[in-house]
Amino acid sequence: MKRFFFLAMLALAGVPAFAQVPAQTTQDRAEGNRLIINGQPIFVSGMNIAWNNFARDVGDQQVAIALFVSQFKQIKGAGGNAVRWWLHTDGQTDPKFNESTGAVTGLGSKTIANIQQVLDSAYSYGIVVSLTLFSFDLLQNDGNKTNAQMDRNEKFLTVPANLDSYIENALRPMLDAVGSHPAIMCWEVFNEPEGMTTEHGWSTKKISHSHVMRFTNKIAGEVHRRTKKMASTGIHNYSQGERNRYTTAKLIAAGGDNDGHLDFYMAHYYPEYGGTSESPFHNKASFWGFDKPILIGEFPAQSWGPGTGYSVALSGTAMTITAAFEYAYSNGYAGAMSWSMTEGNTAKFGNFNTTKPALENLYANHKSDIEVCTAKGASCTPATPSSSSKASSSSSSTPSSSSVAPSSSSSKPSSSSVAPSSSSSKPSSSSIAPSSSSISNSSSSSNNTTPILSQTYPQGEAVLQYYNLQGQPLGYVKPKKPGLYIAKNIKTGQIQKVPVK
Repeated sequence: MKRFFFLAMLALAGVPAFAQVPAQTTQDRAEGNRLIINGQPIFVSGMNIAWNNFARDVGDQQVAIALFVSQFKQIKGAGGNAVRWWLHTDGQTDPKFNESTGAVTGLGSKTIANIQQVLDSAYSYGIVVSLTLFSFDLLQNDGNKTNAQMDRNEKFLTVPANLDSYIENALRPMLDAVGSHPAIMCWEVFNEPEGMTTEHGWSTKKISHSHVMRFTNKIAGEVHRRTKKMASTGIHNYSQGERNRYTTAKLIAAGGDNDGHLDFYMAHYYPEYGGTSESPFHNKASFWGFDKPILIGEFPAQSWGPGTGYSVALSGTAMTITAAFEYAYSNGYAGAMSWSMTEGNTAKFGNFNTTKPALENLYANHKSDIEVCTAKGASCTPATPSSSSKASSSSSSTPSSSSVAPSSSSSKPSSSSVAPSSSSSKPSSSSIAPSSSSISNSSSSSNNTTPILSQTYPQGEAVLQYYNLQGQPLGYVKPKKPGLYIAKNIKTGQIQKVPVK
């Protein structure tokens, strides 16, 4: 009978039993050419997901957790350890806005629960996740936003009070709930924000880059004050102008938050835009003169050059995908994540199967630098950080400066233009909206490779979570209204009926 009510509750509320993910106690940081995540130095080796439903993986709809689990299994099975996942993206469904002013009023009803489900799943597979908040797609209209939404997004980005409202009503609730989850690689402010700037952007609408800098500074400051995690942002190329924009001094000057720095740089490369002069696969990390570690956040997921699916004809750019990952590892970079697992134009950009041999090769040759210790069956031992205090994770050795003549970069197409076609259809929302105390969900199984997810609960004696017979969570206090309820002991997972007379 208990099993019947257990299964009934899960079916109705979409919430299974979980085990606890240990809280992180150390401060993440970047040193030399490694990211120190949850006490372990790792070389980041993986892919962009970057979404399973463009701009709708968070919000009011249930996350497609089975797809994420499948992707984590693939990455782990190939020896990888990281993914990059976009959250709000272009603001279509999350956060919630005052449509006329651009102020943020809150988050979607399932946003935090969805993020936690994905992170819990990633943790169980030894995967770390770069959580990307926004993209230049805020000001790119590919027919997926109304003119009113475009105007709203412009106000959101340019009116300082609107950023304050986002921090207060959306960012802080996320950071306080899941901000230090041990599966987080970093909180990434933007994907290629340069694309929506008047200086050299390609989006439908454009704003001054000063607004991007202010945004980046203020959000990074909140990440540093409220979590044990790092902050970064996705710079769209390696040109000299781009790599000099995001220094700590310039960010603080733009936003005024002394905690608002980047812990490491994350830049992108596509050979048709950067040639060899802006290629992280033809120049060592020290070549760029960055004052912090560099991670290659995007590049084609398959080999490129004449005779390949990515047939770029620029002289000297040709590279096999396996050689690209190996070059990044051997030449001072902190990691590499190819684009992408859900790319619509797979003939050009590739997919997981085209990147898989590179991940396997890197793992075979450098396992101790790649395997994350949270993975089931991992044999590694976490390193002990030299300090658990919060620090501005600067590189242990400053790379030598080198002048690079930036090549002209043609406009990059919007991210959603190469997205799967499913991004244009809006899924229906779940009929059951979780309360703030709701449990995150995923499928449980006796198979020990299936992720076992976590749930936080109040300290002290209150360990029972109450539900009505429709599966809706009612909190940790026993209901007083007469009726029949379901109680779950969230320490043991035991389910029981609770009559209230």
